[in-house]
Order: sequence, then structure tokens, then C-alpha cells
Amino acid sequence: MAFDQEISSIQNRLDDISDSLYDLRGLFVLGDMSPSQWKNYSQAILGENHQISYSYAFVEKVKKEDILEFEKALRNTGDPLYGNYTVFPKTEGDYSYPIKYLFTTDSDIKSLLGFDFQYSERTMTAIKAAMVTDQPTLSELTHLDLIIPNSKKIGYEVVLPTYRIAKKQSVPQSEEKDKELIGFVGAWINSENLKSDTVNTAGLRYSFYDGNDKVFTSGRLATTNPMTTLSREVTLFNRKFRMVLETGQMYSLGTFEENLFGMTLAAVIIINLLWLLSVYTILSSRSRALDLADLATTDLRKFKQAVDGVSDHVIIADPNGVISYANDSAQRITGYSISEMIGKKPSLWGGQMPKEFYQNFWKIIKEDKKPFWGEIKNRRKNGELYEAEVHVSPILNEKGDLLFFVGIEKDLSRRKSIERMKTEFISLASHQLRTPLSAVKWFSEMLLDGNAGNLTKMQKEFVLKVNKSNEREIQLVNSLLNVSRIESGKIVVMPRETNLKKLVEKLISEMKVDSNWGNKKLTFLVDKNVPNLRIDPDLINHVYSNLLANAINYTPNAGKISVKIRLKGGKVISEVKDGGIGIPKGEQDRIFEKFFRASNAMKKNTDGNGLGLYLIKAIIESSGGKIWFTSSEGKGTTFTFSLPVKGTNKLVKNDKNLFP
Repeated sequence: MAFDQEISSIQNRLDDISDSLYDLRGLFVLGDMSPSQWKNYSQAILGENHQISYSYAFVEKVKKEDILEFEKALRNTGDPLYGNYTVFPKTEGDYSYPIKYLFTTDSDIKSLLGFDFQYSERTMTAIKAAMVTDQPTLSELTHLDLIIPNSKKIGYEVVLPTYRIAKKQSVPQSEEKDKELIGFVGAWINSENLKSDTVNTAGLRYSFYDGNDKVFTSGRLATTNPMTTLSREVTLFNRKFRMVLETGQMYSLGTFEENLFGMTLAAVIIINLLWLLSVYTILSSRSRALDLADLATTDLRKFKQAVDGVSDHVIIADPNGVISYANDSAQRITGYSISEMIGKKPSLWGGQMPKEFYQNFWKIIKEDKKPFWGEIKNRRKNGELYEAEVHVSPILNEKGDLLFFVGIEKDLSRRKSIERMKTEFISLASHQLRTPLSAVKWFSEMLLDGNAGNLTKMQKEFVLKVNKSNEREIQLVNSLLNVSRIESGKIVVMPRETNLKKLVEKLISEMKVDSNWGNKKLTFLVDKNVPNLRIDPDLINHVYSNLLANAINYTPNAGKISVKIRLKGGKVISEVKDGGIGIPKGEQDRIFEKFFRASNAMKKNTDGNGLGLYLIKAIIESSGGKIWFTSSEGKGTTFTFSLPVKGTNKLVKNDKNLFP
């Protein structure tokens, strides 16, 4: 679990850089810009998400014979930063790749303005790979002391090729990109800033390796020498890395893990087996026993033929989890032969889930004696991991004693693979859409600011409509990116101590300026005993923003909206209530589904995309909370969600007079 958290944190940081590069690339697709425009647009795009450890640059592709004119043009911009601008070092080749624009707070990196990346073999390898894939590409591990003497920093460059939009029909397709390539947008990240500052590393030590090079180490051991070492490979962008975990404790599989098996119940199996058991208990004579035994053998043979022919994996095991029967599909799915399975436990191919999963699994089927359903990861004989749906049921006698377990396992690998492909396609398509949308955003704002001359009243109205429509498309693309991150497991909660009252007050103040508020009346009440919470303020701000935006959009003029936050039983409960159109009763079960919008909401507002409630449900559940609602069509809706009180200095229990 800690492995996954650390890797997800690294992936999330690299995704943030990737998103920023796509946005920055959009600034160059239509034309040149000045150093001051680069600085302003970079700050606007990166905004509050800019990490001080990141450095961003634009590298231009320049012919060698044009270098002197290139340097002269930058010196003549009037920007003092470019007063002595020079391309260095001098390299061989037909083209140079000097840093033209640079946005950084790192004193070492600042000295690289004008540096020609033709000099850096590792960077040029990444640049060439990026030209082939047209995707953000990670360089090999770079030591800055090869460029900047005495610098001890190491890290990575992420590069993304940048092209002009215009294309000439006479240019062959094979030469088209090379003709239009103007350079690269890139980012530098120090290796130390890849590691997470939120993953609990008490008693653990993580080391992140690039080949034989140790990129960083995080955490501390309680002992001098580790007693357990675990290793896992991970692919980030285009490169493979290795994560090594060391602990001061010995870890082994517990009883529950060793007794894992994945099963589910088919009704026909239970009926036949119970019938066979009852037959053997009522036999009163030898001749009758022989007749019934012959009949039972015939039916059992039919049962075996039927079960062997199904596509799902079926096994039967005794109360200790030892397998007594497995069908042909169990061989096909797991890779083990029936003879290898009989007499063994399903841990033969299991043991891939967390310890807590198996504890809950055995409690349900063995202690509570109830059926279990769930999704699980198992491993085939060849070492391949696969995902499966299991349904396990205990079979009891008339006294309620456990006789055996029966179940079926359905291989979900193909379905999950298709779902991942869909998610990856949404992510790729959304990334590609960000570039033209960013260009439209910034150039329409330049038109509105008069950078291309004063607009007539009608022209300004048209550009404002273009800008407004473009903003809606940007919101849709951002929502699709969030969906793809959630479905690929990349959503990472970065908690810090947060005052909910201040967070919501600031949000309401901003929405009163930007939203179609009208003369709606809003009341905001906070229980005075609500403590500061350890939450991710950016994610929870998105939850309140979405719920309030819905309340504002669907509440008529002069309607009432209320927001209440209270403390109850170790949880903070937030409630957003509106007097709007409500949700039709027959559609309420689908309200948190992806892309779903209620029929009356689509008539009221045609611009929604049906992703808002899906996203906030994922955010709240990732934060350890729950969300629910009550609604009556035509009378309004109340959304309520809980957040756990964790990491606070004081837990106050007070369920009375919460809103004085």
C-alpha cells in the first residue's frame, strides 16, 4: 500500500509537469512572443500549482547561420535580462537548441539562459524521442555539474516538441512536422523533489533507483541494518525505474493470507450437492442405496460435465480451505493443472491483496457464514497478475455448521484492459485538446486587451462569446483529465491542516463576483466547535464549489440557498441546500454516475457535462468521507457529506445547539 502511495505521488508530480507543458506549448502555436509575454503567460498558466522546485523553459530550433541575428534580436527586446544574451557553448551541427525563455526561481538554473542543448547528449536523446512520439519525454538522470561547475544538483528534463499550426499543402507529409517544428517546451525537476512529503515512512526507508543510480532516499529505519527488503519496478513516461523498500521488521504471510481462495456460488451447484448429501443420510436399505447411488452418480456426472463446460473458474473447498474439486476453467485461468490444485489451498495463485482484505474475507464467509462478493487480484502460474470477480458462499448443514465452500471466479482481465484503454484514450485526447484551447484562450484575451488594435463593439461581443465558449471547453477537458486520473488510480490526496470556515467564506466571496448570483439569498452557518481538519484543501474546495455552483444555477431568483457545517460523532458534516428544481425520483439512483444529468436539469441548463457529482464523490471517498442527498422534484435538493476528524489536536463532541 505504501509502495502504491509513493509511486502515485511521483506520478502525480510528473503529470502536473506534463499538463503545464501542454498549456505552455499552446502559447507558441500561432506566432512569436516577447520575453515579458512569456513571463506573464507562464505565471498565469502555472499559477498556484507552480512548484518552486520546477523550472520551465522554451528552447528554440535555430540554424547555425542565424545564431548572430537570433542573439541580436533578443538583446534588442529592451529586457535587462537579455542585455548580454549569448548562445553557449559553441557546438557543431546544422542547428542549435538554445534556451530562449526561462521561468525559474533556482539560482543555478537561471545561469542557463542561452545554453545550447546540442551540447547535452542526454537532453538531445530525449528531444529526439519526443519528436517521434509527440509526447512529454523524460531524459536520463542529469548531473548539473557537467554544465554548471560545482553544482551538486541532479534531476530530469521533461521535453515536449512545439509546432506551428499553419501547414503548407505542398509539403510532403513525411517532412511536414520537421518543417513546422519551432523548438521545445521543457521543465527541470530536482530529483529530491520527486519524493513524497505526505507518505508515512515511520520505520521504513524508500530508495528510488534509475538503473544503478540512486535518485533519492526517503524515510528512516529504526535499526542499522534492514531485516526485510522489497523491490518493485515502475514505468514513468518513457523510462523504467525501481523502488526499493527496506524495513527493520520481518514480514510473512498471515493465516488468513495463506488460506485465500476466490470462489462464488452457482445455484445449480448448491442444489445438486445438498440433494446428494440428503440422499446419503436417508438410505435405509442396500438395494435402495444402490439404486440411489447409481442415480446420484449419473446426476453427478452430468453436473461435472456441465460445470466443466462453463467459462468461469469453479472450485469447492473444505472448511479449512483445502480444494477438493476444480473445473477445467480453473486450469485455463490459473495455469495450474487440476492435480496441482487438489489438496492445496487457493493461496497457490492468490496472496496479492492487502492483509486487511483477507481478514474481512474470512470473517464474512467463516465467522458470519455469509456469501462474499468482490474484485480481487491473483497470479497465474506463469507469474502474470490478473483481476477477477469472486463470489464465495459457505454451505451449512441443518444445525448451521460449516460443511464446505463453493464458488466461482470470473476472469476480468479483458474487460479491465478495455476500460484502461478507454481511460488512456480520454487522457490522451484531453491532453491534445489542451494545446489549441490554451492558444484560443490567450489570443482571444490579447484581442480583448487591444494587443492587435482596438475592436469595434460588435467584434468585442463576438470575441467575448468565443472566449466564453472556449472556457466551457477547457472546463470539460479538465474534468475529463480528472476522470482519467481517478479511473487510473492517480488521484492523490495531499492533506494539510485546513480551516473549513475560511475556505468556504473565501469561495462564497469569489462566487458572488463571478457567478450568476442574481437576488438569491445565501446563509452560511458553522458550528463553533468544528476543528481544523487534515484534508486536501484544493480537492475539498472543488467539492464545495461544484455543489454551490449547482445550487446557484438551479435555484430561481429570490430563492434561498444555505450552507451548514457541523461536528457530529467524530465527523464534520457539511450540508448544501437549495430551493431549486430538485431531482426526479426515478433518476436519483444515477445522480453520481459519470456523464449522467437529470432530465429536468438538461432543460434548465444545456451546458453541463455530467461529471461534477461523479468527481466530487470520488474526492470525498478518497478523503475518507461519504456523500448522500435528499431531493424532491420542484422543491429543491440537499447534498450532505462527511469528513473524518483525523489529525486534529482536539476532538469536541457536541451534537446539541450546533447553529446558535
